[in-house]
Amino acid sequence: MLEWLEDQGCCPEVHEVSAPPQEIFRREVDLLITLGGDGSILKAARCAAPYGALLLGINLGRVGFLTETEPDNWQETLSYLLDGRYWIEERMMLHATVWRDGEVLDQAEALNDVVVGRGARAQIVHLQTRVDGGYLTTYVADGLIVATPTGSTAYALAAGGPIMPPQLRNILLVPVAPHLSMGRPIVLSEGATVHIIVVEGRPAVLTVDGEVCADLRSDDEIVVEASSHVARFARVREHTYFYKTLLERLTPRN
Repeated sequence: MLEWLEDQGCCPEVHEVSAPPQEIFRREVDLLITLGGDGSILKAARCAAPYGALLLGINLGRVGFLTETEPDNWQETLSYLLDGRYWIEERMMLHATVWRDGEVLDQAEALNDVVVGRGARAQIVHLQTRVDGGYLTTYVADGLIVATPTGSTAYALAAGGPIMPPQLRNILLVPVAPHLSMGRPIVLSEGATVHIIVVEGRPAVLTVDGEVCADLRSDDEIVVEASSHVARFARVREHTYFYKTLLERLTPRN
């Protein structure tokens, strides 16, 4: 692929997916190509979003909801891009801020979801939840998923949440194994802000796109809202690709 791109007059570089953004974007980047699965794209999206770089995923993983092409036709796909025959799909991201004792403990961006859960502990967590400042409920559960429409086909789907088209900008709340508390998923309006407070002295864990972000203790507050950044994907398929891909990925294979 490197040789082919160089033959087309491009100046490609190779980086590990864990490389710091300042290393990858030390000069202007027109396109960030990921070789891997959805996990690689999630990392690349968080890395690229502040720079506005386009993403293109080549699927080397198992599912590939977010990838654009397969290993056997990467050359055709890249040819379309270099000829300008593509469209840009923007997907909403989330921004999470962790507050402890009135100070910011950590901040993170997510393309899929922000999850406050019990982690490896064999006990439920108590999560007081507010939406736009108004009290919603206190979830008593294994955890609470705050997902984007993109994340609605990930952990949120496995936990019983609805499937949302990726062009929406709503926030989805899905409790995980709730016990004697609100058990229905809730779709929030665009621009909503979610406040989650760990209560009842039960410690919890914050994960962002499946990666542990912070260990939480009682009275820690997590504020989740739409990010000012978006993930920008280069697409060569038809605009209705999402539903076709969804059926292909969710249909059991022999």
